[in-house]
Amino acid sequence: MPKLLITVLYFILLASAAFAQVRTVRGVVRDAKTNEKLAFVSIAANNGETGTTTNLEGQYQLRHNKTIQNLRFSYVGYEPQLVYPDSLEAINVYLQPSAAQLQEVVVLGTGENPAHRIIRLATQNRDQHKPENLQAYTYRTYNKFILTAVDARQIDLSDTLQLAEQDTAYLNMRSLLAKQHLFLMESITDYAYLKPDKVKETILATRVSGLQQPSFGVVAAESRDFSVYEDMPVFFGKRYLSPLSPGSTRKYDFILQETNIIGRDTTFIISFTPEQGKNFDGLEGLLYINSKGWAVQNVLAQSATDKDQRGIKLQQRFEQTGPQQHWFLTELDVEITIPQFSLKGHQPYGRLRTYITNINLNPNLRKSDFGVIALEQKPDAHLQPESLYQQHRPDSLNAKEQLTYTRMDSVGKAEKMDRTIRLMEYLVAKQIPTGPVSLDINRLFKANAFEGVRLGIGAHTNGLFSERFILGGYWGYGFKDEEAKYGADATVILHKPSELQVKAEFFEDVLEPGARRLPFQPRKLLTDLRPAVLTNLNYTTHKSIVFSGRPARYLQAQTQLRQEQHRPTLFSVEDAPLPKYNLTEAVVSLRYAYGEKYMRQFNQLMPMASEYPVLWLQYTRGFDGLLDGDYTYNKYETRLEASFRHRTFGLSSFKLAGGLVDGAAPFFTLFNGYGSFNPNYKVYSADGFETMRPYEFFSDRFAAMFFSQNFGKRFIRTGFFKPDVVAVTNIGFGDLKQPITDFPLTEINSMRKGFYESGLILNNVISSTFSGIGVGAFYRYGPYALDEAKDNLRIKLTLTLAF
Repeated sequence: MPKLLITVLYFILLASAAFAQVRTVRGVVRDAKTNEKLAFVSIAANNGETGTTTNLEGQYQLRHNKTIQNLRFSYVGYEPQLVYPDSLEAINVYLQPSAAQLQEVVVLGTGENPAHRIIRLATQNRDQHKPENLQAYTYRTYNKFILTAVDARQIDLSDTLQLAEQDTAYLNMRSLLAKQHLFLMESITDYAYLKPDKVKETILATRVSGLQQPSFGVVAAESRDFSVYEDMPVFFGKRYLSPLSPGSTRKYDFILQETNIIGRDTTFIISFTPEQGKNFDGLEGLLYINSKGWAVQNVLAQSATDKDQRGIKLQQRFEQTGPQQHWFLTELDVEITIPQFSLKGHQPYGRLRTYITNINLNPNLRKSDFGVIALEQKPDAHLQPESLYQQHRPDSLNAKEQLTYTRMDSVGKAEKMDRTIRLMEYLVAKQIPTGPVSLDINRLFKANAFEGVRLGIGAHTNGLFSERFILGGYWGYGFKDEEAKYGADATVILHKPSELQVKAEFFEDVLEPGARRLPFQPRKLLTDLRPAVLTNLNYTTHKSIVFSGRPARYLQAQTQLRQEQHRPTLFSVEDAPLPKYNLTEAVVSLRYAYGEKYMRQFNQLMPMASEYPVLWLQYTRGFDGLLDGDYTYNKYETRLEASFRHRTFGLSSFKLAGGLVDGAAPFFTLFNGYGSFNPNYKVYSADGFETMRPYEFFSDRFAAMFFSQNFGKRFIRTGFFKPDVVAVTNIGFGDLKQPITDFPLTEINSMRKGFYESGLILNNVISSTFSGIGVGAFYRYGPYALDEAKDNLRIKLTLTLAF
């Protein structure tokens, strides 16, 4: 009996010992001083038999088919730590920051920086790792954005009775931030890609603190689009030279900080920063390069040239996915700060984290699954249950995050924040809702050289009135020309998916003589200032009916029949009645923008940035005898806009335009020279000839090129003076084959000999986080140069937006 008991006990102890062998460990790695969770910490088990890295939350989980005897935790800038699991499965580690600076470059016997060989191998293999080279893929994302703030200063709070008023505000803010964040937003999306450029993202669920019916959701489009495998990746609206672009070893300082051997593979951790004396827009950070395919495993990057204004840090994590073990993006982290901004003694910052799951590298996708809308939100996205979020969160919400939702939702109801957001949406759409009618903001105020200050009012019905019918009208008054303008229109939406609609319009207003009236050209804020310089306009009575729509994915089309009476002020005799010209025109217009995509957010459709060329074609036919028309002619117009980037020279932008009028047409239907110089306006128009007066030339056929080369900060970069250098050259040719007899002048210039101007712009001489002011100098030369050299030089201010 004792022998039996001893035998049983022996087997029990043996089994216990076997179960005590640690084969799985998990935990969290933090900074020992700040308690901050550390992402991308390298963890090697049993001296490199296997390993892993922490995720964005500092969490790790490691499984091994052998007993885990030791774990080595290492991270650049921290002391490595060796841990013996013993019988524990949950091991939290606190790493001590290292006092040592970055390592010096260790040069091998060959005289080569060891990091350069690894960088070249990663550059040579980058095409196989680019996600756009996959035939198709789908995945799901969970996104969480937090806006909060941290102490921006340290003050002695021991005697609160002596605190000044501003310190009391600091205390209140510190107390608030100790309990909750300023803002919290979550979303779940489905993403699909089909080669070469078809994308679609659908927001399945969205939750925004303080709002009951959010019309938007957070997505990680900017941080996902960033790719070190591209020569000039976009880093939050700006192009930077990639550390993995060809020849990058001549521009970046690379230092091999650490080498981790995990099984058969090795991870090389390499820091990168622009070399001193090299003048280019560069990044700085860390690359984790895995020897298996020489793929990027982790990226930490931030701007090396705009850190004082663009406090943006990006982290990306890649893992091997699918049967082919393709390296694919799985986690993203973005930190955004505005260094110049302080909130009651605290530095605000935002953090967006994205987790990518359900990755399918062989989905059954068809072209018909995609449209021009690349991002949209499901109507019931704000009604999704909490269980859906719990299913996709990598970890449950902590107490601080839960309180943020609770308190902000209460505040949102009390302050009627949903109504405020709706108002902001309409403001962005240039409308102010008042029930079923929305006021048109763009009709409230205008200013130009002809009308002076123009005040008015306009309104259109909105969705509360009807989803298919839109009615509107406006009235305005110019205080310089002392004339009223007014108009009305009605639109019927025939087919919403194809944007097919019919519109009838009437107005008594002013139009530019010799203008390019191409449709589908929305006016851009601060980049389309030419209308303000126009000194003469035609008083016009307009009646039209227009059909427009999208017959193909990237093609917009419009047909129009219009009847107009023009009363030109240009070339008119003072105190004499204005001459009257009756026109009847049929117009067919096309706009082709390959690769153009839109997103439906904030209850409106907004275009997304695209680098493909955009082409316009338009044909106009004038009819004599139809609807009181007095002229027969044909008018052809074309325009092409394109931009190209080079990793050395920057951004090249072209605008090519041309036109032809054939037949007996009045002068104001011809093409003016497209000048934008007015001595009373010293602002760069960014469209047209900067040294030419608006009506200095008229032609019945013309061709023009507007070219700009943005070198960025490549040429001038000092401590306080870092403008963007832009070179501009504009060239135009025109001719007037048919004599014009309907105005008193006997001769008019037509640019037959060629008009030339060039300029140099220094943008962002004075800049902030969101905008900049610069200066440009433009010189007119060639056959139409003015007699006095000083009259050919024009100095203008430039305005830019940083987003």
